[in-house]
Parts: sequence; C-alpha cells; structure tokens
Amino acid sequence: MVILAIALAGGFGACLRWLLTAWLDDRRRRGTGTGVVNLAGAFALGLLVALTDAGRVDPLWGTVLGTGFLGALTTFSTWMIETLEESRQGAGSVWLRILPLTLAGIALAWTGMVAGGGV
Repeated sequence: MVILAIALAGGFGACLRWLLTAWLDDRRRRGTGTGVVNLAGAFALGLLVALTDAGRVDPLWGTVLGTGFLGALTTFSTWMIETLEESRQGAGSVWLRILPLTLAGIALAWTGMVAGGGV
C-alpha cells in the first residue's frame, strides 16, 4: 500500500513539474521552470522533514510526500542536462547557473526546516 501511495504522489508531482516548467519556460528563458521547481521543492522538503521530525506529520506521510510527490516534482537530472546545454555558451555561464541555484537550494531547505521548527 505504501508503494502505491508513493507512486500516486509521484505521479502528481511529475505532472505538476511538467505543467510548471512548461508554463514558466514559455514565459522566461529555458531552464527557469526547472530552477523554480527545484528551489520550491528544497524549501518544501526542508519543511516536511522538520515537521515529520517534530511529530507534526506522520512518518508515513513524510515518506509518501517527500519521496513520491517532492521527489517527482524536483529534478536533478534535468537540471544537469540543462546546465550542460548551457555550457556550450562558455564555462562562465555554467558557474553562474550552478553556484547560485545550489546556494539558494541549501538556503531554502534550511529556511523550510526553520519554518517547520527544526534546525
């Protein structure tokens, strides 16, 4: 039953990711959507972990939402491919993509944990 719940949550997360990235990439530069969903997911997972650790979210729901929904919403592999594609413009542009998104992701995960009463 847990596997089915993770699969369903993952399906919702994947569909939401596709909708958001398609919508944002149509309005902004390609790759914007991936960055946004990854940063939002970092915050949401930090919040979920803190709430689960504090006993405010059932560990089973933490697993289903964290692994299923947020795991499918965020996408490390797409970010890597987009980064490699952008690297064709020069090494400097790669670091302008990697460094800010990585630091922002860590900051947002931490912020989410603080908001959830952790850290």
